[in-house]
Amino acid sequence: MCGTFAADGAVDRGVAAAMHTRLVHRGPDETYSLNTPSLAVKLGRLGMTGLADGWQPAQDRGGRFVAMTNGEIYNAPELKARLGTDPANGVDVAVIPDLVAAHGVAGLAQVDGQFASVVFDREENALYLARDRFGVCPLYYTSVGSAVHFCSELKPLVQCVGGPWRVDVTAVDQYFSLGNVVAPRTLVRDVFAVPPGCAVRISADGVETVRYWRYGDFDESPVSADELRSALRESVSARLHADVEIGAYLSGGFDSTAIVLEAASLVDRPMRTFSVVFDDPSLDEGRFQREVAALAETKHEQIRCGVPDITAMFEKMVRHCCFPQRETYNVAAMMLADAVRSAGIKGVVSGEGADELFFGYDSYAFDSSGRGRRPARDENEQAWGRADFGWEVNWDRVSARRSSFLAPDVREALRGAEFWRSRLIPFTDAEVRALSPMQLRSVADVYVQLSGHLLGDHGDAMVMRNSVEGRYPFLGNSVVSAALRVPDAEKVADFEGKACLKSAYRGIVPDSVLRRGKHGFTAYDLDSVVDRATWARWEELVAASGVLVPGCLTVEPGTDKFDFRLSAISIAMVVDELGLRV
Repeated sequence: MCGTFAADGAVDRGVAAAMHTRLVHRGPDETYSLNTPSLAVKLGRLGMTGLADGWQPAQDRGGRFVAMTNGEIYNAPELKARLGTDPANGVDVAVIPDLVAAHGVAGLAQVDGQFASVVFDREENALYLARDRFGVCPLYYTSVGSAVHFCSELKPLVQCVGGPWRVDVTAVDQYFSLGNVVAPRTLVRDVFAVPPGCAVRISADGVETVRYWRYGDFDESPVSADELRSALRESVSARLHADVEIGAYLSGGFDSTAIVLEAASLVDRPMRTFSVVFDDPSLDEGRFQREVAALAETKHEQIRCGVPDITAMFEKMVRHCCFPQRETYNVAAMMLADAVRSAGIKGVVSGEGADELFFGYDSYAFDSSGRGRRPARDENEQAWGRADFGWEVNWDRVSARRSSFLAPDVREALRGAEFWRSRLIPFTDAEVRALSPMQLRSVADVYVQLSGHLLGDHGDAMVMRNSVEGRYPFLGNSVVSAALRVPDAEKVADFEGKACLKSAYRGIVPDSVLRRGKHGFTAYDLDSVVDRATWARWEELVAASGVLVPGCLTVEPGTDKFDFRLSAISIAMVVDELGLRV
């Protein structure tokens, strides 16, 4: 989806048309247009529901609000019945303008689904750019003169809207400090991501961001194992609903296994499952994948990712998503989505969100011990609302990385604009104080890591490049509601994360999977995949970027969790692809 809005009517409709030609992979089935005196929108549809009886744009019964929407509204039947939406329009997202008409943008909190929506208010000549609760569907925008341009991907927006464009040095600092870029920032100065759970209102009066929902309002109360299973099963069932076949990613870990077993029991034919296998035994999870596929009686396909694949496709992947990388595994994710599409599947369910909502990462176990509190720092206070909470930031290494990787001009421009000077989560100091350490970590994980990276460049960018839609049952409203109620001590028990979920699925998920330690999706390291010619070209890109210190690729990775040489290489690629200046 892409378009231009200008409250004064000065709309260059050619910009939307140009962006749309670069987004065909996201919606190859049908093209919709919306044109008013102040608005031009193009939407490429990836047809999943309402194939015979659905259309866009959709409008509310009174005709005030008209919308174009990417994504899926899984509780659309319930919402349509409640609101009296036009029954003739069979597409699920047609409910959006009626929700806004009845409740304002606050009504979007009722949606169980994933969406990026453009809602035009004819009466007030105002536009809303809205994004789902967790930011599954991306939406970027920028203001140029009296016009605001928006797009589902960063690259078409930057390349089709006249520059010159510059690097956002604070976003670069976010990446070298956090390993992520946090919405609303992007690597491009003055180009913003609509934050998850928000709607950006644009009118002649200016641009305003309105939050309609946030993750992290915990309310502990008893949640039984049956209730947890029922919530996940309900969410899986909703995400299997489509007019086309839905497959599943199967990593061999607990999250994807639980989803596949639920999904396989809900369909009347063998489930199609897909996984990546590696030649390196330390990376490969193939035996667990095969065990689960046999148990669920799925039609399983394994895609082998080797060192030559990473070498050949890493740069192609980065130049597509225009997002920095800290590991090479997005190449495997891209190959996986390509295999799904080649198999004729247009959507997959996947396990993202379980670790963030049910405290599955090792860091939660350390938090549960009550030991290892970090020293208080003013920077933490500004970034997170608590001086003793630093998320994954090692401040000594942050300083060293700036010196090792960032060019002197960038370090100078960064003075007074460091990443920590902006609040990174939508909570006040008082609200943060009411959260337990693990709850605060969960909130930070959702807004820093899940929304931007796991659902973004690792999720949407890779699957939609291949015209495949990712669907995430652990982010369903029923599951999220249960997660917010489960007490900390039931999520992490005896230093084991996701304890409540594993207890709920004991006897259903194989013991071999239940007993496994956390095995994050990863691939080959940088030194394994780069030949001499490729390395020389990447060194040239880094030196030419103006952002990075020439020669910084000689910095030893050390004991950092991620190899920040990859970050430097990928940032240089994005700078080159988008023609950015410092």
